[in-house]
Amino acid sequence: MLRGVLFVVVLLLAGCATQQSLLAPKQLEESYIQATRKTELITKDSTQVVVIATHLNAYNAEKYPREEGEIFFLDIYEANGRKNFFENGYELTLENGMKPLKVTKLKKEDLVGLMRENATQWGEYYWVEFPRQNKRTQERITLILSHKDFGKNTLQFGFRKIKRL
Repeated sequence: MLRGVLFVVVLLLAGCATQQSLLAPKQLEESYIQATRKTELITKDSTQVVVIATHLNAYNAEKYPREEGEIFFLDIYEANGRKNFFENGYELTLENGMKPLKVTKLKKEDLVGLMRENATQWGEYYWVEFPRQNKRTQERITLILSHKDFGKNTLQFGFRKIKRL
């Protein structure tokens, strides 16, 4: 009887050691999560806009090298069904005041990989490019979301990546 119980315990432990949790994210998924921030502008107890931004350089430096500039993917939801985020008085700058060099509106069909998997179904999507920043700015890069009527909020991307074992 004791042998049978020990055999089952050893079998279970051996099986657990070789199995990875299905809930644990893979390395690229983990990197995407680490490189993503969310903010909102709220006035009079009402959400005006929700912005989910992913710093693509931090997510995948091989695919999005910093030498080409700071690149962000934005998933935006505006209250009251409004669209065209950048035409509705919202501004996005780096903390140093630098404005985007290029803003490209995307369709859901344009999204690939984790951007498509994680995009909200009701959002507007943008590809935003800023000029290359110096190393100090890159390490603590911060986006400022602002609107003249709704105020401003920050998305801080400075973090140390978790080292994989």
